[in-house]
Formats: sequence, C-alpha cells, structure tokens
Amino acid sequence: MAVSRVDQRQIVEVFYRFHDGEVLRHPALVVSSNDLQDIEEGMFYAVLISSKNIHPEYTIEIDPDDLIGSSQLTKKSYYVTHIMSFFSYENVIFKYNLFVKKERFNFIVEEVINNIFGPSDMG
Repeated sequence: MAVSRVDQRQIVEVFYRFHDGEVLRHPALVVSSNDLQDIEEGMFYAVLISSKNIHPEYTIEIDPDDLIGSSQLTKKSYYVTHIMSFFSYENVIFKYNLFVKKERFNFIVEEVINNIFGPSDMG
C-alpha cells in the first residue's frame, strides 16, 4: 500500500528489518514530527510495537484507553522503546485509524530517549 502521508502519534504497519536480517510485518508508532515529512518527503521514524515482551525493562504495555480512533490492535502489545527505525512511505503496509493520546505519547518519547541515548555525559 503506497501512502502519501503518516502522522505523528499514528500506528502503522510496516515491514520491519531486525538486526539478524529477518523481516517481519509489525505495527509501529510514528514518532517523528510531521514537519520532518515536509522537509524530507516520505521519511519518518517509528518505534516498534510487539506482542512479545522480551525485554520488559524496555517495553511499555499498550493500554487501549490511551488510544484514539476506530481501529484496535488485535493482541496485547507493547511499545518497544529501544527499537526505533527510519522508514519511507513505501514501507507502510497499512495505516491504522489509531493514534496515541498526546500525554501518553510524550511519556513514550521520553522513555525512547532514555533507553536509546541514556543520560547525557555532556554536562
């Protein structure tokens, strides 16, 4: 499915390439700003969503009450806050009509920053 746009806080389904080279269909949360798509057309960053809670210290359970929209995820799922990747519109298989509420999104982004970058040693 070729899409012309995704939105920050939206859940999409993408082909996700793992570090071992395996490629699987996975939902993902769009974390990059909509402005980035205007500057670099078709480019966005997203955080993996998985039904497996392999590293609980790096996951946040998805609460259906934190979501807005007419779609739903079919399984109990988690934001995997240490796995974020670059995607293009061509990578999008499906756009859910599903968005994360702003307050919860802000918390998820903070966890992504902490888990990927850790505390700054700069000062």
